[in-house]
Amino acid sequence: MTALFTLSPADILIGVDGSDNSRQAFATAVAIAQEHNCSIRVVGAYSVPVIPRRHAPTIADDRHRSIGNSTQELLEEFAAQARSAGVEASAQAIEGDAGEVLAEASRYSRLAVVGKRGRNRLASRLLGTVSGAFVARSHCPVLVVPFQDSDLGDDVPARENLGGSASEGQHNWLSFEDEVVAGVDMGSSALPVAEVAARAAELSGRRLAFVSAVPADAGASRGAGAEDSAPTDRAYAHHLEELVSAVKEHHEGLAVRLELAEGSAAATLIEATRTAALVVLGTRGRGGVASLLLGSVSRSVLNQARSPVLIVPNSTSEVDARNST
Repeated sequence: MTALFTLSPADILIGVDGSDNSRQAFATAVAIAQEHNCSIRVVGAYSVPVIPRRHAPTIADDRHRSIGNSTQELLEEFAAQARSAGVEASAQAIEGDAGEVLAEASRYSRLAVVGKRGRNRLASRLLGTVSGAFVARSHCPVLVVPFQDSDLGDDVPARENLGGSASEGQHNWLSFEDEVVAGVDMGSSALPVAEVAARAAELSGRRLAFVSAVPADAGASRGAGAEDSAPTDRAYAHHLEELVSAVKEHHEGLAVRLELAEGSAAATLIEATRTAALVVLGTRGRGGVASLLLGSVSRSVLNQARSPVLIVPNSTSEVDARNST
């Protein structure tokens, strides 16, 4: 995986639990750290089982310490592997819920890397509970690495199962061969996503494709006042053109193209992960309550992505401040 950012020491957070998917994510984090000559922080969470007194004695203090120590030893093994590859690394086992532990640790990181899948074939069809909770609450961009396992076969559903009609699908199945794809909409989060995607494309020497999906009825005639609440296809196109102009001001010479697809945003971006080198998305929807959770499009793409997906938090002030130091 080509590196995404210019990073300073200790800027990459990697969540590890010893599973195969976390090992693959760890390898990606080490590769990024090697390219940028920066260090990584290997973090793992552990919990102590709570056993009601009426069923068993309270867990002993030494048993409690043993669980923490065994987790720390596992993480130290990963850190040692990173050091053997020439990467400065630290390891820390933290008691608590894994998603919450990683989210807190992301406050002090510029990039986090996690694996996508659970431990079995059924769980692998969906974004893991820990990964989903972490991505939704992270304070820094999160690179979600899909687990490649030939035993699982092609885990991306057939095109007709991704949503939308066959005629709609004909608009969505576009090729993004080895490009960085930025999935953007009409919301205010589009510019931060565009900027992060532009940096990724620039550093990797790849072309950047801005992709936006227009609802099938966006260009249909509507009653008076409808244009105030439902953007037209022309509005989407204008929005993409504005993003390109804004990005090119800071990234001269970057090759950029636009794709305006009709239909489902999730289906279009899921298909993009088949050929793209990287897909970059924002975390959240536009609603106040929805903003507390991972947006439905981002979650759908993460669930079925074939390429790495970089999720950019909607609240970018802290991230931008850290990246400027």
